Amino acid sequence: MTDSSALAKRLAPVYEEAQDLTDRFAATGYRLYLVGGMVRDALLGLSLQEAFDLDFTTDAEPPVVKAILEDCAEALWTQGERFGTIGAYLDGRRVEITTHRSECYVSDSRKPEVEFSDAIQVDLSRRDFTINAMAVELPSGRLVDPFGGADDLAARRLRTPLEPCETFSDDPIRMMRAARFLAQFQLSCEPSLIYAIQQMAERLSIVAHERIRDELDRLLDLANPVPAFQLLFDTDLAHRVLGPISDSVRVLECLGRAESDPMVRLAVLMSGVGVSTEVRQALIERRASKEVAQVVPALLGSAQAALASPPQGLSDLRRWVVDAQGKHAEAIAVAAALGDVGSLAADVAVLLEAEPDLFGPPVLDGGEIMTLLGLLVGPEVGAAVAELRRHRLEAGPLSPVEARAHLLEWHRQSTVYAPPRLV
Repeated sequence: MTDSSALAKRLAPVYEEAQDLTDRFAATGYRLYLVGGMVRDALLGLSLQEAFDLDFTTDAEPPVVKAILEDCAEALWTQGERFGTIGAYLDGRRVEITTHRSECYVSDSRKPEVEFSDAIQVDLSRRDFTINAMAVELPSGRLVDPFGGADDLAARRLRTPLEPCETFSDDPIRMMRAARFLAQFQLSCEPSLIYAIQQMAERLSIVAHERIRDELDRLLDLANPVPAFQLLFDTDLAHRVLGPISDSVRVLECLGRAESDPMVRLAVLMSGVGVSTEVRQALIERRASKEVAQVVPALLGSAQAALASPPQGLSDLRRWVVDAQGKHAEAIAVAAALGDVGSLAADVAVLLEAEPDLFGPPVLDGGEIMTLLGLLVGPEVGAAVAELRRHRLEAGPLSPVEARAHLLEWHRQSTVYAPPRLV
């Protein structure tokens, strides 16, 4: 059961801030309810974040909500009006007010159909889980909990307000949210919920790739993502989100050892897909951002290289660090999660302390090389720059004098090019 006085105390700053808005709705004969994660978190005893947003639901339809807000809002946006949501800034606070509604995806549509309602119970019944299907009536502070969300929180139990298949059919992304809430709040899933996800995993295909990507980002950012991905693997959602994983048991073990960096975690997960080229293709197919599609395969490639052929000697170590393109720390973290990297991290730290110029500009720039070797702009200059970089990695730090001497000897012996001479 819920301690109403404790709930009121935790939400007192919200009640105070929402007082004017509450009065405005009451004056027009409409009800206003606080909803969303704030109610759940207050019941869990979690502190309010300073920059919290306010989410409300109401029996007033969007035109009425707009009329109420126009008199008091600093800014108003209506992009979500067709879905019943009106947004505003009130005294610097972001506020969203949504008309009681139900929404569902029909057949293979990627956009939900919305119906408005005047009953808070109908609105709450269409929410994802009972722990999120609670509201606080304003100004009374009465908790509206028709589906036992408070008891489920106390029992650390994840359930849906309606039959799981119906809830997941309404919005299939909720199957991924189940994994997130399971891990975030250390909940247990009811068998019927797991069975429903197994039966409906294919329906995730109607959800926009961007929404799946956003939910995956949230999973990767969890304090402990292993239980979340365990559920994804157990219910056949993982390969729809990540790609075909060859050994999920090993991947989850490695994930448990990975650092908290989301890119590192994703690289570890994707190690079960294959080599870096296969990982890149899987990420592109799933509409990963350009940055993720570039960085994650590169991290995994560097990590796999370090494990398959550990750097031997300073020249090998320099090449490995440079090939990691400034992401050597993250690549080491990936490798450490996947296997034994020995003293690689310490060796890299010693190297970078001794050779801080390793990532710096070449000791001779292109113009200096052209003057030294009498070259015109062209591929010969690129070859000379590449040779200087190769020699730097092999020999270590070079002075300008040493660099010039090496290039002059290399150019004298080179038979690859016969470049035109400057007159």
